Amino acid sequence: MTDEIQVRQCVDGDLAALEATEPPGAGIARNLLKHQAAGTVVYVAAWREHQPAGTVVLDLVSDHTPELKHLFVQQSARGAGIGTALCAWTESYAEKSGFNKLYLSVGAENDGARRLYKRLGFTPLGRSTTTTYQYVDDDGRKQWATETDEVFEKALTD
Repeated sequence: MTDEIQVRQCVDGDLAALEATEPPGAGIARNLLKHQAAGTVVYVAAWREHQPAGTVVLDLVSDHTPELKHLFVQQSARGAGIGTALCAWTESYAEKSGFNKLYLSVGAENDGARRLYKRLGFTPLGRSTTTTYQYVDDDGRKQWATETDEVFEKALTD
């Protein structure tokens, strides 16, 4: 058995494996692949043992472009460097695409993510956003949530 992590852009052929990691009927992977085909996002997964261990989205049309969004690592894969690997891939892609900064927003109460992003060189801008959105919970039921996030940025070039 190997713990090797492969980070790459998702393709349509990954849909079944990606959907197997999300709540029933959520349609997250299908929706992100559709947006990727339209050129508005880059959808990336970290694969271990041919299974998605984590995912991230690079939003190319957000208010803060490009914006790293929806970083998620499977519970069983946390602590293995997958979040760091996904961020590094995203940073490299953004820089190669000609961007000189990368943005993200992180929940004010999400101390673990805040520590990760600060360790990776992101700095808070002193601005926050509040968003209300609908999501599908682990039981396949639609729920509403409101989140207040702090905006961070990272310079990609010297």
